[in-house]
Amino acid sequence: MSTWSCPHDLDGVCQRVNGAVCEPGMRGCTLEGKVRFAREAMNAPRKPVRAAPQPAKAVTPPRRRVPF
Repeated sequence: MSTWSCPHDLDGVCQRVNGAVCEPGMRGCTLEGKVRFAREAMNAPRKPVRAAPQPAKAVTPPRRRVPF
């Protein structure tokens, strides 16, 4: 058994399938049709599901540095 980390996963959102929840093996995934999962439900064809929008973080301006 081995583990794998997707390079297209960014905080649970797939960057390859624009804005979808990262589900290994879904349509459009790099693993689609190439691997077989231990859970049979994961082997069935699945459509991507749109991820909920992430709340915007408050951006604080950088502090000015005094040159002395």
